[in-house]
Amino acid sequence: MSTLASILLTAAGDLAGPVIRKILGDRLGGAGGELAGKVIDVIAEKAGVPAEALPDQPPDDLQEAIVAAEPEAADILMAHVESQRLMNETLKAELDKGGPTWTWAWRPSWMWLLAFVWLYALILRPLANAAFGAAIEAVDLTILMTLTGVFTGLYMGGHTAKSIMSGLRRHPDD
Repeated sequence: MSTLASILLTAAGDLAGPVIRKILGDRLGGAGGELAGKVIDVIAEKAGVPAEALPDQPPDDLQEAIVAAEPEAADILMAHVESQRLMNETLKAELDKGGPTWTWAWRPSWMWLLAFVWLYALILRPLANAAFGAAIEAVDLTILMTLTGVFTGLYMGGHTAKSIMSGLRRHPDD
């Protein structure tokens, strides 16, 4: 795909197709990026050939396809920018929701605690026992797995379980 993108980049540069040049350039992930792939598909569609056949097209046909694809490429870029903006707003809303720290801090705290306990149980404790000849007692992995499962259930499935339980309470046959 990088050869194809470099050919298209050169042709777009010759035509001064600024949007296509920007999308195919390194600023948005290079030739292998999803955005670049979409633009290449649009150019191929305008040329009337599959994307793999674009390098074999005459330069004039390729330039015409790039000029024809420029408005759609701009729309693709704007959709990508809007998607990024919405994602940023969502993340910012998560951080700015306010309230007492404990209402949101329990999730990352438990994630870090569980990550450390798993690291200790599977790597640090055996290394310390081997390196120093110590006999540090192991954490029971079944308990650790149960604790991890309960946390995951609360973190990821709490609302699902709540919905199921409320649905069971309002069953039409009752």
